Amino acid sequence: MRIALCSDTYHPIADGVSNHLVDYKAELERRGHSVRVYTVFSNNDGVYGLPSYHFPLYKEYKVGIPVYEMFRDMDRFDPQVIHIHTPFVLGTMGYRYARKNEIPTVGTYHTDFVNMDNTIDFPFIKSILNLGFQYNMHLYRKLDLIISPSKLVANYLKDFGNDSKIVPVGIDLRKFVYSEQKENYYLFIGRLTQDKGVLEVLEAASELPDQKFKIAGTGPLKETVRRYANKYRNIEYLGFVSEEEKINLLKNARLLIVPSRAETFGVVYIEAMASGTPAIGSAETREIGILKESYNGWYVKYGDSKELANKIREVDGKDLRNLSENARKSSVEYSIESTTDKLEAIYGELIELKSRK
Repeated sequence: MRIALCSDTYHPIADGVSNHLVDYKAELERRGHSVRVYTVFSNNDGVYGLPSYHFPLYKEYKVGIPVYEMFRDMDRFDPQVIHIHTPFVLGTMGYRYARKNEIPTVGTYHTDFVNMDNTIDFPFIKSILNLGFQYNMHLYRKLDLIISPSKLVANYLKDFGNDSKIVPVGIDLRKFVYSEQKENYYLFIGRLTQDKGVLEVLEAASELPDQKFKIAGTGPLKETVRRYANKYRNIEYLGFVSEEEKINLLKNARLLIVPSRAETFGVVYIEAMASGTPAIGSAETREIGILKESYNGWYVKYGDSKELANKIREVDGKDLRNLSENARKSSVEYSIESTTDKLEAIYGELIELKSRK
């Protein structure tokens, strides 16, 4: 098959969607498919990059500038199916091309816009994010199929009249190193935004001076993280980390702590579990189904740093070797191979259905 992937986020942005797409492209190509990624980054190795500028509200990301050369590139590639991963410039252009050329189109709902209102400091941000969500729904309703990465998202979309098929976000588990031998630190890794729960991690760390915390990532709250790291000797801010550094941090951490309320799936939980590292998440993400209480991790109430600190105190004296093994076992069902199997079948069915019309 010839498969076009359209996404406003891709390597080198180190978020869950871009990491998944890099792994997914590689797995599809390993199986003999031709894959072309349409994004906002430079052209290389099967990637077409639109001209772009930094998104003024969140400068780690870019906004594509629509140009017809992308459509000419698609003509040359001649995709049989288009899979949209973000609803904005790339998603819209991918959809327009698919509609004009009668190509089946799939869209995965990755981003929880509604719960990002505290992520960006800007006037009327709640209204802006609501418009983003409404446009997402408007565009995805027109597609041949919507993919939800979890039951949580599928139920959420159904509330807005959108049926979807659940296909978890796949991870290349082979990259991660399983270890039961842990160092004595707790790890947060992800975007430094309020919805990810990093402020609660910092507050909990400030109450636990005898425990070491490492914070990895970048985002709007990086200066806040730096202030905490300068004030409290048990907090270390690592900034942006490479893929190799991330793998090593996850392998050695006693626990991953990401008490987020804005996860549609939670790639970093899977990455941690593949490394034998149990995780603490927020109760708001329970329906995703990745973490199981006292089996491969724990839940705490989102926004409650006291409860988080108490949970860390409770866990601190425990032997976590059984949970490490349970975490590793739990990660297997989220392999990139399993996800690709499911999406290959979906693509094939949609292509065959289109050919009959």
